Amino acid sequence: MKYKLLVVEDQTDIRTAIQASMTRSGYDVAAAENGEQAWNLFQSEEFHVILTDMMLPGISGEELIKRIRKNSDIPIIVISALTDELFQINVYEYKIDDYISKPFSMNLLAYKIEAVIRRTYTESLMEIEYKDIRLVVNNYEVFYLGEPVDLTAKEFELLQTLLLGKGKIYTREELLDIIWGYHYLGDTRTIDMHIKNIRKKLFPELVTTIKGVGYRIERN
Repeated sequence: MKYKLLVVEDQTDIRTAIQASMTRSGYDVAAAENGEQAWNLFQSEEFHVILTDMMLPGISGEELIKRIRKNSDIPIIVISALTDELFQINVYEYKIDDYISKPFSMNLLAYKIEAVIRRTYTESLMEIEYKDIRLVVNNYEVFYLGEPVDLTAKEFELLQTLLLGKGKIYTREELLDIIWGYHYLGDTRTIDMHIKNIRKKLFPELVTTIKGVGYRIERN
């Protein structure tokens, strides 16, 4: 089943990054840049999860959530730069399902979405099998030839991203954006180091280097 997300975010770069990343993760994603647009989409289409900022032009995030809650129990994840503890506690009074503070990594967001979907729509964990590898999505468990492999959190997230997008070439910049977050200012050599570690812990041919571009995992 392909789950459909509604992303409500007035900052173009963040909205575009979320939409692109979650689409690559296999979701059907619609986006709105303000509360009114989001409310119209909610009324006209069916969604499984809503991700919304609180500081929106027009209809505020608070008002949008109140309107949605009068009509639906759909899972809502708040994305906000407001980190005040009292504010976050108050937001939960609107019956939201989770809260993520800016800046954030796309993999953390994906984990929260998957967790909400699992709680709401299914109890099963998604697994990826590729050659002799078995990866439990968002559960940080990898098995090779039936034996557990000790990957770091970032190595797991990098491997998961490449496996979910088998056949797609990811640039180093894309991978940094997805895993370390759009705010990350580190060197792209970080990706090379993590790929090297993944190959060493699994097998060298797992990840293909596309010279001058980036990396991909070949389709079966």
